[in-house]
Amino acid sequence: MYLIPTPTRQRASPILRDRFLNALDRYDQPVIRDTVRVLLGCVNPLPSGTCILLGLAPGSTYGDAANAITSSLRAKPDAA
Repeated sequence: MYLIPTPTRQRASPILRDRFLNALDRYDQPVIRDTVRVLLGCVNPLPSGTCILLGLAPGSTYGDAANAITSSLRAKPDAA
């Protein structure tokens, strides 16, 4: 029998969630990049205001936000 791996569904600590939200408020790209890696697969619900800011559906999770941001970072690499 072959088991198909499923994505890890986890909860993030309040400190990590606050760090992510504060980084979004400050447009702190290095911190955003660091935190989205950890938030992938997170099932904690995202605040509704942040859902609106990121263009996500109401009830989205931090994991959904991490996926959206990761996708946008891949689409727009830094022009450093």
